[in-house]
Amino acid sequence: MPDSAPISTQTRVLLAVHSPGLANTMLKALGGMPLHIVPFTAGSAAALANKVAQRVAEVDPGLVILEIEGDALTLAHLRFHNKQVPVVALLSDMRPEAAFYAGKFNAEDVLSMTSSPEIVQKQIADVLSRLPHNIPAPPPAPPAASPSAEENSSAISGNALPELFGSHPRMAEIRDTIAKVATTSATVLIRGESGVGKEVVARMIYNRSQRAARPFVKVNCAAIPNELLESELFGYEPGAFTGAVRAKPGKFELAHTGTLFLDEIGEMHPQLQAKLLHVLQDGVFARLGAKKDVQVDVRLLCATNKLLEQRVAEGLFREDLFYRINVVTVHIPPLRERRDEIPVLTEFFLEKYAALYGSEPAHFSKAALDDMLHYNWPGNIRELENLCKRFVIVGGETQILREMATRKPETAHAAPPVLAPALPLAAPAAGPSLLEVGKKASHAAEREVIRQMLVETRWNRREAARRLQISYKALLNKIRAMQVG
Repeated sequence: MPDSAPISTQTRVLLAVHSPGLANTMLKALGGMPLHIVPFTAGSAAALANKVAQRVAEVDPGLVILEIEGDALTLAHLRFHNKQVPVVALLSDMRPEAAFYAGKFNAEDVLSMTSSPEIVQKQIADVLSRLPHNIPAPPPAPPAASPSAEENSSAISGNALPELFGSHPRMAEIRDTIAKVATTSATVLIRGESGVGKEVVARMIYNRSQRAARPFVKVNCAAIPNELLESELFGYEPGAFTGAVRAKPGKFELAHTGTLFLDEIGEMHPQLQAKLLHVLQDGVFARLGAKKDVQVDVRLLCATNKLLEQRVAEGLFREDLFYRINVVTVHIPPLRERRDEIPVLTEFFLEKYAALYGSEPAHFSKAALDDMLHYNWPGNIRELENLCKRFVIVGGETQILREMATRKPETAHAAPPVLAPALPLAAPAAGPSLLEVGKKASHAAEREVIRQMLVETRWNRREAARRLQISYKALLNKIRAMQVG
């Protein structure tokens, strides 16, 4: 019998459960779907937890359907080894705590073992349609150019994006930049703290581009070990290294004629940066172990929460690559700087997860919303989304607010202060006065605010002065006096 055509990663599904009986039941339920399902049974939750990560590495699936129990230990163990693979959690019953832990460990969805085959297929099809590689699943998915492609974002999704990006002046600037750059092929560097929605912006650019009907491929450079990232990006041939038993295309090939999104690019090793620069310049590379070059046409979008200028100065990021990817910059402000959007975002997430879990719409009290408006939100929109998800699943507004209160609250109009390092205690005669300490802290905070604004405006000092609401001459004097660089 001749070998069948190789199954692509996007259509391979690993079904990891405790017993062969459940595996057979799920195989029958998924029987009508055009997927290559690889069943794997381990006999118990403990055995499954110990072996599932290794099996995922061997099978290289596009999706894992994983049986979990109440504490989701199996999923937690898998996430320790593999943070990227999409997972649907399979539950014996839909207890709130099990669903909560599934969400905590980033499961795409939860699926009940007692669901009918029609519901099982619908849920899996919905999950597959949201994944970035356009995995085929019935019913036929709409073209990638449809708005549903934006639903893959873990922070904000769907047609609500324009509304959720709100009326804040900074967000209006971002929308304007997206509209201008989307129809070009320019490389875009998206900057901002973790959790602000950088992938959302990347998908907005993609969905408004001329490549919207082509693949959108995401790679998280921070989630993949440096020694594996090269093969992930550029692929490999059989025998390229120990364990390479079959050819595998890299993400650049999968994104051919489409868009490649490199998240957390600041974490990429400098040696690999040199190869990336070469590909961006020439559009040509070779798989690991290959003798022939591959030519690709890929539009690159990058994101980082690092100060790349600082990493360049430290020798951790190539200066030539920085200028190559920094053609257009989109800087997303943290949630604490656009607090007026918190009520809208909160309502959106509450409605989203109430619909997802089939529960009654939940609402925070007025006092709770007031506390949320004064909270610092170090995790930004991602933290807000997870908080809303937890509230929908398990309730407990008082407990949630108590946990928020463990972090120092902040007024709605104040930026987090940047304090000078704590000074050691000394004898009163030798130590600095309180006035001197205050001056030093104020000077350090002012210098840091100016430096951050200069980075944000790409050292456009006139624009920085405008945003800081001081004169251009005053800003130049402060830059010289404080040695901001």
